[in-house]
Amino acid sequence: MIPPNVGQIPPEFSLYAAIFGVFATILIYSFLWKENPLSRAVEHLFVGLAAVFTLASMYDAAATQAYWGTDRIVEGNLVWFIPILVSLLYFAFFSKKYFFVYRYPVAIVAGIMAGMMVCGQIQSNFVAQIEATAVLPLVGDGVWEGWPMPGLDSIILIVGIITALSFFFFTWEHRGALGVSTKIGRYVLMATFGAAYGGTVMARMSLFIGRLRFLYEESYPAADPWFWAYYLVPIAVLCVIVVALWERSKPTIVSPTPATKPTRKGKSKD
Repeated sequence: MIPPNVGQIPPEFSLYAAIFGVFATILIYSFLWKENPLSRAVEHLFVGLAAVFTLASMYDAAATQAYWGTDRIVEGNLVWFIPILVSLLYFAFFSKKYFFVYRYPVAIVAGIMAGMMVCGQIQSNFVAQIEATAVLPLVGDGVWEGWPMPGLDSIILIVGIITALSFFFFTWEHRGALGVSTKIGRYVLMATFGAAYGGTVMARMSLFIGRLRFLYEESYPAADPWFWAYYLVPIAVLCVIVVALWERSKPTIVSPTPATKPTRKGKSKD
């Protein structure tokens, strides 16, 4: 099984982890210049490590739930053999003769995940939203002593939900009161999409700030003298510059254009 401290770097390897982290950070951000062999190497390494970690985590979860820790199979609950047999069918992927067997576990897992996603989306984005809207306080808990008035945010939410839903009402033409409601709903949807986009941008900026803090704050006190991560930034940048100059020095291969055969002009008929 996976040890409980998986993902934690042992103290004796913290220096190598810091060095690897500095080079990986600078090389992956060299993609901002253009796609190059260094950024592709780090990208492939990240995808490979993520795939291995995901596979190990899934194996550990399946083995822990079915056998180790709970002893379900040992106690006679043989129904847990079914997911184990389904998972073993994945190995048919490596056989040309029995490759069709590989489609069965893929279909089972895809169907289960689709059902879980549909149920989760309906519960979180539909049922839970209706419940949360129905219990919104319209008056508020306190006394109105200033601005904003108690319950104003609840009123805005209720009006926004109703107008946004009316935007998707296509039985009648959007005129009159319905037209005003759909117009307000359009603005509500635009504000929602803008907030979602802003949240995505802020999440990316948070990741970038986290890497900058890693470069500035990561240290290794056991080194003599004291080692800081940003000591290696010039070396990593120099590697990117060397690769950039090497890319520029490569001759550009121009594919020859096929020669076109002269066409004969037919005689015009009078």
